[in-house]
Amino acid sequence: MTDTYGVGCFDAFLWVFAQGATNVHLDIAEQTGQLRSLFQDKPLPVLDAYRAESGDLVQWGVTDNADLLAWIPVGDPERWPTVIIQAGRLSAVVSDRSSVDIVLGLLTRALRVPFFPDDFPGERPSFSPDPYL
Repeated sequence: MTDTYGVGCFDAFLWVFAQGATNVHLDIAEQTGQLRSLFQDKPLPVLDAYRAESGDLVQWGVTDNADLLAWIPVGDPERWPTVIIQAGRLSAVVSDRSSVDIVLGLLTRALRVPFFPDDFPGERPSFSPDPYL
């Protein structure tokens, strides 16, 4: 996905990261380090079924509401599930879809996340490297 679009934002809400991004706020390694620091020693029960811990997660996206999207690195990397953690850790959902399928599902409304806003995505979702410039 990032080979096609690069790093940036879908519909001014869903940000996608990549390794080595020039903007550190969009760099997978940098954001994964911050996520692991944030959740250090804090259990996420939704990960129990995968025998994973919050320190294993690899963050690949975020929303403007500060919801986190992270891979659960178990098994084949091409099939890593994603956990979507609501800002403030009030709720989390897991999807076994690829990250590309998750983004596509969100943009087509085939995948709904209960804590994402009802107006996401808009009628005609768009992509921008930075919608705030």
